[in-house]
Amino acid sequence: MRVRSAVFHRPGDPLSIEDVELDPPQAGEVLVRIEAVGLCRTDWHVMQGERRVAMSPMVLGHEGAGVVEALGPGVTGIEVGDHVVLTFIPGCGECRWCRQGREHLCALGPRITQGPQVDGSYRRKDAAGRDVGAFCMIGAFAQYTVVHQASVVVVDRDLPLDLASLVACGVPAGIGAARHRARVKAGDSVLVVGVGGDGVNVVQGAKLAGATTIIAADLVARKLEWAVGFGATHTIDNGSSDLVAAVHAITDGVGVDHAFVCIDPPRTLLPAFRATAKAGNVVVTALTPADESSMPVPPLELVTSQKAIMGSVYGFASPRVQIPELVALYRKGAIRLAELVTRRYPLDAINDGYADLVAGRNLRGVVLPFA
Repeated sequence: MRVRSAVFHRPGDPLSIEDVELDPPQAGEVLVRIEAVGLCRTDWHVMQGERRVAMSPMVLGHEGAGVVEALGPGVTGIEVGDHVVLTFIPGCGECRWCRQGREHLCALGPRITQGPQVDGSYRRKDAAGRDVGAFCMIGAFAQYTVVHQASVVVVDRDLPLDLASLVACGVPAGIGAARHRARVKAGDSVLVVGVGGDGVNVVQGAKLAGATTIIAADLVARKLEWAVGFGATHTIDNGSSDLVAAVHAITDGVGVDHAFVCIDPPRTLLPAFRATAKAGNVVVTALTPADESSMPVPPLELVTSQKAIMGSVYGFASPRVQIPELVALYRKGAIRLAELVTRRYPLDAINDGYADLVAGRNLRGVVLPFA
């Protein structure tokens, strides 16, 4: 079938909207009609050449949700008509990490920038007959995709799919970073540097965990306003204020228990580290360009302050556990999803959506491929 898709060709170029030939699902795979895809900054990093991929052309998009339309041989636990969220790290079920219930560390993870399906072959070709890759083995910026069942989590059919797409990446990444990586507890203090799509969900996660001081720092005033709506108790204009001094003023000179670096770690990691209390945690969720090779933290400060610096992908918890849990929390009113969506775009306007993201006009833009 011919499928309208947003295709990456070269760093620095906008995504190209074109028809791609999509083959039927093979063994262990499913055909999904994509109903909604979140505009995540990770794809933007690929478009700018900051996150390298192994091939082009490639269909980008990974924060997706849709409806199962066909099954390949051997698929279990999924039915035609199921509403599904797509996970950008597959859970193979066989590696040491998956056997421990830690699918976010699945051995297939390093392959998500390569392009082929799980079995190493391709399901997409362009008009010239060339193989077309799928970012994160998903390629969700399209009307339809074929993915392995390892990348699929079934959700309730009455959950709006534009909201379901959000629990594919940004929501678990942020809420999970607070709950599972830093293990924020009741009464803790938290700093979130960069309150875009991931950071505002760290704010949500910190509030959910019972943090009583939640400080949001950003360059964009509108994002700070959004952060307050999601639970931030204090805000800092990170363009005009000394972050460390401002945080110490709020925390009586002690610093926060947990700091989260959700944007531009080369610039923000050291101030966040110094704004953190002794023996506190600094969690990095933001990606950096591939050529960044060091962290600007003096080793002596690291040792003497006894702080921990840690990375977090997918909220440091299995998406197969987190996604249903987050849906349940949303239904209880414990977290917000609808309020995350600033604007919805048709597939043809995807580059406008990324322009809005970069300009700080969106908390989360959502692409609706059939709009």
